[in-house]
Amino acid sequence: NCLGRCYGNGQGVDQSIAEARRLYELAVARGETQVAPAHLQDLNNAIRQTCPLFDRRVVLRGLNTAALNGTRGTAVDFGFNEMDPKTDKWLIDSGRYTVRLDGPEGRLVKVRASNVDKAD
Repeated sequence: NCLGRCYGNGQGVDQSIAEARRLYELAVARGETQVAPAHLQDLNNAIRQTCPLFDRRVVLRGLNTAALNGTRGTAVDFGFNEMDPKTDKWLIDSGRYTVRLDGPEGRLVKVRASNVDKAD
């Protein structure tokens, strides 16, 4: 449960919404009833607000690497990578989706949230 919070907040590790969710779900499945369910609910609420395409089919757009534009895949993770030193809060523009591209290799790419759209 504490490790889930570390991944969810990027404290001491790279922020990973997917890993935080997995750890909270594991804690709930193992019978932890005091705080894990509330943390899981809070994380799911944050996902809906901050990274609504997480765990969804997406298409990549507006990338400098033209070959990736129009490529489809699934957003398998999300994380911020830069904090505002004045406020100690994540900079919204630093949010990145990790997308598993369609295809036999299942290549993973990290792209700005602004370059990811919901697939039709």
